[in-house]
Amino acid sequence: MTRSTPDPTRRPTRPSAAVYRRRRAVALLLLLLVVAGVAWGVTTLLGNRGAAADAPVEPAAVESTGTPSPAPSPGHVAVCAAEDVTAQVAVEPSGTGVSVEVSMRNSGEVPCLVDVAPGALVTEIESGSDAVWSSAHCAGDATEELLLDTGATTPVTVSWDGHRSAEGCPDEQPQAGPGTYRLAVALDGAPLGENEVFTLG
Repeated sequence: MTRSTPDPTRRPTRPSAAVYRRRRAVALLLLLLVVAGVAWGVTTLLGNRGAAADAPVEPAAVESTGTPSPAPSPGHVAVCAAEDVTAQVAVEPSGTGVSVEVSMRNSGEVPCLVDVAPGALVTEIESGSDAVWSSAHCAGDATEELLLDTGATTPVTVSWDGHRSAEGCPDEQPQAGPGTYRLAVALDGAPLGENEVFTLG
């Protein structure tokens, strides 16, 4: 078998210019892909770190223990509860009428406000079944708040000039005559203190 012997004078064939251009395009494309991948990776990493830093911190869950709500702020004073207010009533003659002193005491645990206007702290005078006078008849809608300190006694004075009164506060009511009368005091409709009996004339 005869083998062909290569011709030493023959030069090897070089790739054409088109082949070189294709190779360069592929190499450039690969380089761009690598650069783009690196840039995307760096951006993603930095973005995750920023999001973690900006994320709001959730408060830790607190298990309910049934603890009562906090007390009102120091600047707020509550209205006195009816059961926390007690009183002693004293009646003194004053001309043709009487002067009534209601010594109010706060038996609660905190200072509180009480309305002592004639329409809230109502004083009524009767003679038997005859309703003679009530401070609510001419009271209107006025309010008069009084601060009662804890354990302290605060006097409130109510005056009756001896004239009768009626619903609507009509003028020129007659003078009550001599006799025995009973006085009762109520705070927002709840009896306050003991009834007092006194005599006129």
